[in-house]
Amino acid sequence: MSRTSAADSIPPLVTMDRVLDAQAIFRSPATIFPLLPVEIIDNVCQRLAMRDITRVVRANSVLNAVGTRRLYHTIGAEFFPIRLLRCLISLDHSKDLPLLVRTLDINMINNSPTRGFYVLLERVLKKMVNLTTLVIELPKRHSPTWALPMPQPALSKSHIFRLRSFTTSMHCKPPLAHFLDSQPEITELTLRGINSDSSNPLFPFITTLFHSVGALPPDNPLVSSLSPQPSPFALLPTSLPKLSHFNAIHAGPTIIRDIITARPVTHMSIPLFPPHTMETLSALSLASKPLTRLSVMSFDPTAPHFLFSELSARFPELEALHIVVLMAEVTAPMLLGWGEYLVGFKRLRYITFMAALCGDDHVDGEETVKEEIDEKKIAKVWHASCPTLKTIILPQGKVWFEGTNTDEDESNGEGDWKCLNWDEE
Repeated sequence: MSRTSAADSIPPLVTMDRVLDAQAIFRSPATIFPLLPVEIIDNVCQRLAMRDITRVVRANSVLNAVGTRRLYHTIGAEFFPIRLLRCLISLDHSKDLPLLVRTLDINMINNSPTRGFYVLLERVLKKMVNLTTLVIELPKRHSPTWALPMPQPALSKSHIFRLRSFTTSMHCKPPLAHFLDSQPEITELTLRGINSDSSNPLFPFITTLFHSVGALPPDNPLVSSLSPQPSPFALLPTSLPKLSHFNAIHAGPTIIRDIITARPVTHMSIPLFPPHTMETLSALSLASKPLTRLSVMSFDPTAPHFLFSELSARFPELEALHIVVLMAEVTAPMLLGWGEYLVGFKRLRYITFMAALCGDDHVDGEETVKEEIDEKKIAKVWHASCPTLKTIILPQGKVWFEGTNTDEDESNGEGDWKCLNWDEE
């Protein structure tokens, strides 16, 4: 009986070319070759939990290569600090593993990282040349911008990563601006850092917060050795040419203006602080493209009285608008009256307005119950002013959407608006 050749033992649908390619890739003879393309295996691994991927990498050489790539694709998300530290140390000791990382999420807000941790982070970031998403959330007083890799004159820009998404709590000061100048591929930027100088709209809030616990606010110009007038946060005119999404969590109008001026920003999330509300709204108009999605967190008690009229006049191309008012109460007549300002929106499809309700109270037994407003009526009035609306969320938290055209309510031109009641499911 003749001995079976290696070629005869190849499973169906696996060609000799694929065998040779696989052996070349893994540099050693393999005994198992996948019937599925590597791309399909990689897609399956993307859907596995971390604990399952660790089992996959021990199966065979093919799955080890694919699984390892997925295992190190995203680092830090939902990691406890100890595990994150061990992972960074492991990456620092490896030459090849940092090249696999595409997303790094550092969340140390509730911890107190040491300088040694930031030195380690600096070394690892320099090795992650393929990184595309970076999230760095740190305690308010920590802003180690020196840990961010910057291109050196003697080195090619290929020696540092080129981010597409960047989120940080570092302070909006010149070092951070210089880093952003070196990242032309960023399309999504989130700045959470608080600029705690006296010109920042959050300064009174920060001072109250820190003094209540017997501490001093960071960079307080009254006690700090730093200059009372810090250097401006200014980007080069050529920086961030692809920026389309910008989230300014604590920034005032100056930072917002510097970031979005002449840049194609279409999605924005901003805070409104008195007395800079109108200045902030004016800054939003400086982008090179019309704003299509806007989220507003208002701390201005007077904002509800003019917010809808200002937004509809300034941004008629909005498709989605989300407003949260924290320092004021609204009533049903106010909500009904604001419907007239929605006429200015030409493409608005989704709107959310959340605020504390100030309605009439009545006594039910021994309890005082706040009377619910007729949100369905409000939804109809808003839709009558803005026919493009498809979904409306009002202060009671109910989701209102436009129903079919078969019901009787359609005959009056107001549309059939229904409520998505989660309690009934």
